[in-house]
Amino acid sequence: MGKLNDCFSQPAKMLTLNEALARFSENIVSVCKAEDVKLACAEGRIIFADVISSIDVPPHNNSAVDGFVVYHGDLNVSGSTTLPLRGRVVAGGTFIGKPERGQAIQIFTGAPIPQKTKVLSPDTIFMIEDVAVDGDKIILPEGQKKGANIRMAGEDVKKGDIVINYGKRLRPQDIGMLAAIGHSTISVRAPLKVAIFSTGDEICDPGEKIHSAQIFDINRYSLMSLLKKLGCKVNDMGILPDDKDAIRESIRSASRNNDLLLTSGGVSMGEEDHVRTAINELGKLHFWKLLIKPGRPIALGHVNDEDREVPIIALPGNPVAVMVTFLRIARPLVLLLSGSVDIHPNYFSIPSAFSVTKKKGRREWLRASLVRDKGNNLKVNKFPFDGSGILSSMVSSDGLVELSEDGKKAKQWLDNIPDVNNFFELKSYEELERIINAWLDGDDEDSNKESTRGGSWGQTSKKEVKNDDSPDAINGKYESLDAAFADLESL
Repeated sequence: MGKLNDCFSQPAKMLTLNEALARFSENIVSVCKAEDVKLACAEGRIIFADVISSIDVPPHNNSAVDGFVVYHGDLNVSGSTTLPLRGRVVAGGTFIGKPERGQAIQIFTGAPIPQKTKVLSPDTIFMIEDVAVDGDKIILPEGQKKGANIRMAGEDVKKGDIVINYGKRLRPQDIGMLAAIGHSTISVRAPLKVAIFSTGDEICDPGEKIHSAQIFDINRYSLMSLLKKLGCKVNDMGILPDDKDAIRESIRSASRNNDLLLTSGGVSMGEEDHVRTAINELGKLHFWKLLIKPGRPIALGHVNDEDREVPIIALPGNPVAVMVTFLRIARPLVLLLSGSVDIHPNYFSIPSAFSVTKKKGRREWLRASLVRDKGNNLKVNKFPFDGSGILSSMVSSDGLVELSEDGKKAKQWLDNIPDVNNFFELKSYEELERIINAWLDGDDEDSNKESTRGGSWGQTSKKEVKNDDSPDAINGKYESLDAAFADLESL
């Protein structure tokens, strides 16, 4: 983790969420070294360095369709054109001879365009279904545009282009791009090693015999799943008893072989809450409690291990508070330590079907579901209960509504974000048919026009998050839907 230089020293007052996240971004760097993995095993891994293409993609001019390639200058200005058919070229093959003017060559999808010279070659392709074949001649319709149906060398990627930036988590489409430029292996960050444990004499593992005063461990299993979604290597330390010495020694032992320690429970004010004490004895507690709801009793510190400072996050004990604080606080820290540069969630503006009031000065999250009104418009509805222990509220919800500390900033934020229901224009069947037919005919006049809606809507920059312009509930009109739960499906 590197030296923190007291950047997280406990302030006189509790930190806001944005203050805590800003300190993460400014002071924490990745601890994960580089390793080479086979491309087939790279999905979900974080790129170690910029990937630069050593080739053009495609590597040569080639046909996008099955058809016939000709010189556009041989076509009649008006009326059809008849040309003799001379040869054929298939994908992966080469044309025998030189393509002369005044003739056509049969060509198949992916086949290279035959060249007469380095600068001269047939330049227009007709789809096979648009051409009439008459023996060794073909009849070409009028009106074909020069360059039609040809994919030019480097039109997708040019040699020297950065195709994937460092710190990006690889998705299937990224894997495809790496394959396109010839990578069989790729340098990625090694998985972050995270030790996780629960504390409490009242909890036991699922499957064990449970006593009347016990409950099954929820948090550890939820957190292990969340960590694995982020590509972490999880070391499950199980359940620690409410014993000061046992907790201290387990934390000390785990710090030797892991990059991050994560626990839940044991950070409140009770006599049996020993985690904070252990952190202070083994290293330093940097902050305890944030101006948030749920999950105020969250702690961040470090444990000394020779010349390393191993971070430890102590989450609250209630299941809902655990998941919320992980998604909005622990997750950014995990991503930073893992080497990712994209640590913030996306925000979306959705009309709300409820109103709510909140205490000023703290960030709050509400569990919410997406619903459709009678007009088929998308809205967000709040789960009826707010208790931090009601795990069913997370199961039944689609996401989190985030309420900022300052309602005035929330209103400004909302006023500048379009309603999701206005993002796309609804069209009739007849209108859709006309648009599709125009596109198929190559007459889509609107295809090159920039959309007047949306733009980069829905993409939240780091600057926007840092400015604390998150939305609040304003008279039941609009809410911000934090795509935190969606992250669980996509990370």
